[in-house]
Order: sequence, then structure tokens, then C-alpha cells
Amino acid sequence: MFAECGGMMYLAQALRDFNGCAHEMVGLFQAEAVMQKARFTLGYRAVELSRSCILGEAGVTARGHEFHYSSLVPTGRLDYACRLSGARGEFRGHDGLAMNHVVALYTHLHFASCPDIARSLAESACRSNKSASRTSSLLTLPA
Repeated sequence: MFAECGGMMYLAQALRDFNGCAHEMVGLFQAEAVMQKARFTLGYRAVELSRSCILGEAGVTARGHEFHYSSLVPTGRLDYACRLSGARGEFRGHDGLAMNHVVALYTHLHFASCPDIARSLAESACRSNKSASRTSSLLTLPA
């Protein structure tokens, strides 16, 4: 599964609104997405995979952009799959929460900047679909 921005927020434990009220989300990642009243992050990014995941092998780089009014506040351990650099090459932090076959980023990737990432994501989905088909056929009882 691949999620960007709002999808990543949805996979967190909670979304905390502008009034500080927490709204329960999926809870896959140990974090809360906290809304900010002013624009929090805006800019172009270079995204380098710091470890192998459904998007490809460690070291692969793509371009993307961030534009969001929230921050991610960890409530436990988070594992990241990406390292971010700004337009001038400066380190901007980590992105790409990763768990099993899930990667969720704040950054919106420009897949044309690295078609290998799109290919890897599609191949991962195909593998997952084939695995799910085998599992469901094993669970089907004869009539």
C-alpha cells in the first residue's frame, strides 16, 4: 500500500484538529497528525530511499513536493524509508513511514522523475495481489 499526505495522516493513530481535538484514525503508525493554522511546509524535495521498500532499492532518488498544514507527532517508534533534501540540497528530514508492505509519505512524488519507483510500486502490488489470491483460494471451502 502506498499513501501520500492525507493518506498518511489517515494511517496515523489520530488527527488533531485546529482546536486540539483528536479524531481517531486507522492507527497503523504510532503518530498523530496535528493541524497547524498557518502553512507549515511548502517546497520541492529530493526523496532518497534510505532503505529498500515497495518503492525500490535503497539509494533510488525521485523528486516531489510538500504542501501541508500539519505536522506528524510521534507517539512511539516510527520507521522511515526516505531521506529528504530541499531544492538546494539541504537536509530536510525523513519521510516515508514504512511498515511491512506499506509506505506513507507527506511528500507527493513526481513519478516521471524516477519511473523505476512507479514500476517497483506496481510490481509490489502485483506480487501482493497474487499472494492474496493464493491465500483466499486456500481458505475457500469446497461446496
